[in-house]
Amino acid sequence: MRYPDIRGLVTAAALGVAALAGTTAAQAQTELVAASCFPQNSFFSKRFESIVKQINEQGGKTVKINYLGGAPAIGSPFTMVQKQAQGVYDLVNCTGAYYQNVVPEADAWKLLERTPDEIRTNGGWALMEEIHGNKNLKPLGRIHYGTPFHLYLGKGKTIDKPDLSGLHLRVAPIYTNFFKALGATTQNSNLAQIYALMENGTVGGFGWPITGMRPGWEEVTASRVDPGFYDADINVLVNLKSWNGLSDKARDLISTVVMQMERKAVGVDKTAVEKSKVKQADQYTIITFTGDDRKKWLDTARDAGWAGLEETSPANAAKLRALFARE
Repeated sequence: MRYPDIRGLVTAAALGVAALAGTTAAQAQTELVAASCFPQNSFFSKRFESIVKQINEQGGKTVKINYLGGAPAIGSPFTMVQKQAQGVYDLVNCTGAYYQNVVPEADAWKLLERTPDEIRTNGGWALMEEIHGNKNLKPLGRIHYGTPFHLYLGKGKTIDKPDLSGLHLRVAPIYTNFFKALGATTQNSNLAQIYALMENGTVGGFGWPITGMRPGWEEVTASRVDPGFYDADINVLVNLKSWNGLSDKARDLISTVVMQMERKAVGVDKTAVEKSKVKQADQYTIITFTGDDRKKWLDTARDAGWAGLEETSPANAAKLRALFARE
């Protein structure tokens, strides 16, 4: 009597289990967890949320994104990318100002004077990919471009030259060095605290992009200082390990959708800025520097920005400046 080859059956069963496990792992990789460094449905989250929606509509069985919402409801914006690098989130919508604690060179995003297309051509984007890759991150696209920051002042606060001495201002890391260079004292806070800080007089002003002002801020704001400085950098980042674990089809879909938004942003933001100028002309007194004062304001912003990066990343600051700035 012949008995079946037990070794063959065991091997076949083992292969079946391994295949099933591999399938399960692959299926698990198709669902990505996403979050934003800004409040859900806010101006600087909406484009990312549109990207998530498009990917989920087109992804089928290839990839699905589970969007958890935005900061501060789900946590501090300053730890969002830190958690992403550790694998808590796969996709994150954020500004470099909020994750310099992970990638110091992210501070350079605000100093971009070339278009995203230009730095993809001249090697600037590739350098940022290399730098981020060392922290298990990958920048996929910049979905806001061409939106300057401005200084906004509260009632009873005004300036007539680029001198911030005597002003105590709410800041984020993106412009702290600049305001200090012109003599201001500063304090950090999340954006949810700005209204209260302005209302009770704790701070006399704050920096913010000309678009995306939060409802109610106009009640505690009296003036805007021109010209604008820096650029509101909102980027889509992905956990590199998660990215490498996706299928080519999934990566292609995500890249396509993000790049469509990046290219669309250039025109959309230009229009949004013009609309904000018209609206704010009726809301605020516009303090405009001209001539030497304008030059000092902009030169101080630029120099303070790059000086800050040279301190935190002496190895890469000069390389990034050569590729990002128009000099």
